[in-house]
Amino acid sequence: MAKPIRINSLDLARARAEFLTGMGLDAKRPTAWTQYGYPETVTFEMLKVAYSRGGAGQGAVHRILDGCWRKKPRIKLPNSDDVSPWETKVGDLLKQISAWPKLRDFDRRNLVGRFAALIYRVADSRLLSEPMQRASRLVDLVPVYEDQIRVTKWQEDQRAEDFGQPLMFQIRSRSPMQQGDTQAQPEQWIDIHPSRVQILAEGSVGNMFDGVPLLLAGFNHLIDLEKIAGGSAEGFLKNSARTLVFSYDADANVQAITAPDGSPIGKTVREIHEEQTRNLNRNQDSSIVIQGGEASALQTTVADPEPSFGVAANLFAASVQLPFTILFGQQTGRLASDEDRADYHARCASRQENELTPMLDQLIRRLQAAGLIDAGEFVIEWPDLGAPTGAQMLDNAKKMADTNQVAFNGGAAEPVFDANEIRKAAGYEEREGGGDEFREDEQPEDPEDLLTNPSAKPGAKPAAK
Repeated sequence: MAKPIRINSLDLARARAEFLTGMGLDAKRPTAWTQYGYPETVTFEMLKVAYSRGGAGQGAVHRILDGCWRKKPRIKLPNSDDVSPWETKVGDLLKQISAWPKLRDFDRRNLVGRFAALIYRVADSRLLSEPMQRASRLVDLVPVYEDQIRVTKWQEDQRAEDFGQPLMFQIRSRSPMQQGDTQAQPEQWIDIHPSRVQILAEGSVGNMFDGVPLLLAGFNHLIDLEKIAGGSAEGFLKNSARTLVFSYDADANVQAITAPDGSPIGKTVREIHEEQTRNLNRNQDSSIVIQGGEASALQTTVADPEPSFGVAANLFAASVQLPFTILFGQQTGRLASDEDRADYHARCASRQENELTPMLDQLIRRLQAAGLIDAGEFVIEWPDLGAPTGAQMLDNAKKMADTNQVAFNGGAAEPVFDANEIRKAAGYEEREGGGDEFREDEQPEDPEDLLTNPSAKPGAKPAAK
């Protein structure tokens, strides 16, 4: 008869718990994430810590934030190149309350969590819990994290146009994760009407809770980076701390070191050794005393963290859709390639168009509804992120002049680029008349002068002296 197998009930319960709570993409190992130390659910608190205490997390947020908000957008009337009175009024209104830094901070909070909220404070003589009416002025715009706002009432009438949308919010004045001395800052919840609340939930098309945090996809890799960096640092600390190993002969009188002068034993051998080791690590001039044995430092082999760190860092960079060289830079001092910069600019430009433009559009329309801005159509125009710098523009102009020189040496009768085209490439205004002729006092004396004046005709006579 086979011997029955005894199963430990505690082990069985633990295995069942791991199976139910574990996660992983590997179907063969459904508890892989639990074993790797990855959380099953990533909360806002975890994301906030990854942003505020993690270099890679904060770097990713601010790389995208700084790229998108490098220059302020222009809010103007359609088909208008000149600055109109309407555009001036909008700019003055936003400038009075320092709106642009607050809108940028609104976006930053959205990148950290699933969503962020922008609270409108206007002078309309109404409570915050009442619908926003026409106001005499814009008092402030207040950005808040997702843990500072909650929905207390939903629209449940299926016949209503806003079915399934919030009917009432509550906000609190400060985030519960705020650290340090708050000096008794109030934290009570306040009712606020949805007309005074703007939600930015990147990645969502309607439901604020469907927003996708920037750091969510790469959160596991942030944990890997912390383990690799922290474990490597711990290994260096262990080696530098000089952990001592004491070895004694079999006939050594170990107790003698506890009472070298014959006095009664006051400390154990273990306590004496711990005290000696502590003093040795604190004071460079300290020494230890042993009898009938020897002391040696315990050393650990520290693995090179760079290859493992590079793998995790590349995976995290892919999760936030940023080139590795843009996010982490280069230790060799080499700058990011033109392809990496172009990819970075394209990432930011796409986000400006698809996330930030609708956010600003909603802002202006709400201010129009409150009577703070004249009603009418408008457009939001972002600066070109890939526009060449001054040095690049001059370099392009020089290349155009070099092309003209090559064309002239090849026998071309006309320059490839005229003077105004080169001036425009260099960032200068065009000259009247096309810039095709030198003034009488600056006629070229030699064909080599085509480098500086590509519109000069071959064989031109020198100016009279």
